[in-house]
Amino acid sequence: MQQERGKRERILEAAQTVFARKGYYQAKIEEIAELAGVGKGTVYEYFVSKEELYKEMFKVILNRYTEYVMVEATPEMTTKEWIRHLLEMHLRYMLENRQHMPTNFGDLGGMDTEILGWMYDMRKRSVNRLVPVFQKGIDRGELKGMDPELGANLLIGMMRGVTLPLMVEGTYGEPSQVAEAMTEILFHGIAR
Repeated sequence: MQQERGKRERILEAAQTVFARKGYYQAKIEEIAELAGVGKGTVYEYFVSKEELYKEMFKVILNRYTEYVMVEATPEMTTKEWIRHLLEMHLRYMLENRQHMPTNFGDLGGMDTEILGWMYDMRKRSVNRLVPVFQKGIDRGELKGMDPELGANLLIGMMRGVTLPLMVEGTYGEPSQVAEAMTEILFHGIAR
């Protein structure tokens, strides 16, 4: 059983590398199998299709990411502190894992409707996890009255906009400084 779990994990790790390098449509199961040290048929014993493998890989990435970014977050934090913490941990995770992170998540052209729908559902879940943070900030009087879902979407959009250049070019600087600057912009805007 342990060996079986090991194969599955190796396949998922190899999938991350190949999908990150080549994108969904250019990635081949043969390449993933070779990198994982298993036969192509073995990949299909664990995952019935490339689509299922991609989805499962994405779930693994999201689970690791969620565990990582939530470390040290406490209920006592103000909304601003919590968001700043989230931004810093997000940026650190992306930098530390950039060699395995597909930089083409934003390139959805040509993706089939089912995968696009699934990816949208995953994004919606992320928004739904953030809505209570914004609502708590509103309830505590830390944020002005606003639609908490809009706030969550703005934060995710801001994170996404900074992530790709950070991963590809390493720009913007140290994560704690970037997180601080992003938090200030989110809470105080860009006007003088």
